Amino acid sequence: MMKSLFAVAVSVLTTTSLAAVKANAQSCPNARAYGVRQVRPVDNTLRSQVEVTYFSSNDPHAFVSERNGIHRSASYISLSADQFSARLAGLERQGAASVRKRQSATSYLGDLTELNLERESVNAGALNASLASTEQKYVFGLERETEVSVYVGGPKDGGYYRVSMLSWFVDVTPAGATKTVDYDANILLKPGQTAVFKLMGDEEVRRSGAARSHMAITLRSVDAVNSASLERGRGSFASR
Repeated sequence: MMKSLFAVAVSVLTTTSLAAVKANAQSCPNARAYGVRQVRPVDNTLRSQVEVTYFSSNDPHAFVSERNGIHRSASYISLSADQFSARLAGLERQGAASVRKRQSATSYLGDLTELNLERESVNAGALNASLASTEQKYVFGLERETEVSVYVGGPKDGGYYRVSMLSWFVDVTPAGATKTVDYDANILLKPGQTAVFKLMGDEEVRRSGAARSHMAITLRSVDAVNSASLERGRGSFASR
């Protein structure tokens, strides 16, 4: 098993109607494994920068080959950030891939970074929602929500950082909206590495059809925090 992979758990276990802002995964008997995150101490002396890229590809073998078949759940690969950028750029030039959203965030180690990935074709530019929003309709216009946290690995992790990712498939219809946990992962990365996940949950496949949806998490840096940048850096977001 590759050193950079700690554990990847995939589930279509928890589906929640959005009568509330966040899904109540605690009602599920397996909530310890899926849909919730252990509270971890926040290290205010270290800060990480992550970039999440949500993209689709018409090539079923892009990044993760399907020549030996695929499972209902998602697949995973780890590579350098430069390799990922070059490969994705090549697919875009060929017309075989399209970036749907790219969003970055900076947060303290152990802190939760909450990212929304908007549906660009609907209300484009009109919604910049935050998971901290008190408006219950914040989810409308989104395709996916993703939570990422970075924290120091254990003594046996060889200098890698643990990156925790929880991603929700969002389905919005005239009758309402639901969220489904379809990727729950805990991986090991070093700055300059990218983890690429092929999203193959049932709902995602029904929506995307023959195209394959992917999510890539790049750990850009982990740096010591100086006092002048504490407040400026905490929870800052940039998207393009």
